[in-house]
Amino acid sequence: MYTRRNFLSSLPGLGLGTLGVTNTLLNLKMINTGLAADVPDSSDYRAIVCVFQGGGNDSFNTLIPTSPSEYSNYQALRSNVALPLTGTLPIPGTASLIQPILPLNVNNTPGRTFGINSAMPNLQRIFNDGDAAFLANVGALIEPITPQQVRDGTIPVPRALGSHNDQSTTWQTSIADTTGSSGWAGRLADRVMANNPSNQLSMNISLSGNQIMLSGQSAFGYSIETDGAQILGGNGSLSALDQMRVDTARTLIQQQQSNILRSAFARESGRAYDSAEFFSNAFNATNAPVSFTNNGLSNQFSAVARTIAARETLGHRRQIFFVSHPRYDAHATLLQDHQARMTELDTSLSEFWDELGVLGVRDQVTTFTCSEFARTIRSNGLGTDHAWGGNMIMMGGSVNGGSIYGEFPDESQLALGSGLDAGTNGRFVPTTSVDEYFAELALWLGLPGSELDNVFPTLSNFYTHSPGECPIGFLA
Repeated sequence: MYTRRNFLSSLPGLGLGTLGVTNTLLNLKMINTGLAADVPDSSDYRAIVCVFQGGGNDSFNTLIPTSPSEYSNYQALRSNVALPLTGTLPIPGTASLIQPILPLNVNNTPGRTFGINSAMPNLQRIFNDGDAAFLANVGALIEPITPQQVRDGTIPVPRALGSHNDQSTTWQTSIADTTGSSGWAGRLADRVMANNPSNQLSMNISLSGNQIMLSGQSAFGYSIETDGAQILGGNGSLSALDQMRVDTARTLIQQQQSNILRSAFARESGRAYDSAEFFSNAFNATNAPVSFTNNGLSNQFSAVARTIAARETLGHRRQIFFVSHPRYDAHATLLQDHQARMTELDTSLSEFWDELGVLGVRDQVTTFTCSEFARTIRSNGLGTDHAWGGNMIMMGGSVNGGSIYGEFPDESQLALGSGLDAGTNGRFVPTTSVDEYFAELALWLGLPGSELDNVFPTLSNFYTHSPGECPIGFLA
């Protein structure tokens, strides 16, 4: 007999565990009445898309200095993992060759030239067209600090700098000295969600499960999968028996329970079901005209594009997305693994860019990369190790592209045991903080300048807002 108890015990198997219980409980924080969303003014739409490169991207093999003396310095420091400026480089254990670095037409580095990993011809084109940029040597900081102060221990550094988990949390919370209980995008959404005519569904959407970055006081991350929201039993067609079980579950979950807690859970489960059904209907009514490659990252971008296409049905003028791109922790197989990561990232960004063009929202969507830390400039023989400041990518029609922002270390700074090195392996002290990086995105999304310090508690150590000014300047 299929009873209420059977149903509650079968929630994970039916998919509510993924939708799921998380989305249900978080739904207690933010529920709007009414299922029909007002149609927003589409011209006021804006979204940011975070691509988190999990494991620590070797960003000095993503963006490379190519001026003769700077490249010679880079090549000497990197030794066997330096990318070729001319000729090719064999990838150990394979028959593949790494092609020469691709030149970038950088418009704001007079006297210096730069190139991009040869696996990224699409990003090279988007950059040279003026729709992508780099932010150099950005990282987690509590306050501005010099390498000597790091060595002397006179100014505090972010906690657990070499830890993947801790630094992932630091980047997602934008709080470097404590663990943090909310994410910067969650705190941002708390303050801009009023721009959405409907908040029945959270404006913060994750393609990578529960992420602290998206959680605020009222806002939370709504988890979806690459084929949309799961509704008790999945998105596909159901067998007659499964459909009967889903229908029975739907009836049971709506029944009033005598116990107060169970009653609340049942009520919010029903609302979560309604939200998932609402999202699924909107998502499934869209199409992704551009053909996305069948890989983990492209599949996530395809789902983001379809959610953006459904923005009017969802009632969203503002959206924040989180997608993940893992396996960057290349201590021993850097050349093999990193080239594959760069190829996949390049393909996915290009397909997403094409899709944004089809949707007519290139100026309204900004995509940006994050990674818990960069990697050492010095090779360990087979790969590179955990470091600190690194180089990030920004892409979008509102990006002041064709530029490198921040401070890419020059020849005197890109050194071992001197310059910006915090030690002896080329672990460079950041010259731009993640607070400044994210604050610019927040202002662009519509956060009032007066609210910046509430979203970014240590931002005032690096930047004091004035109307019309941005922390860095990469967004129009």
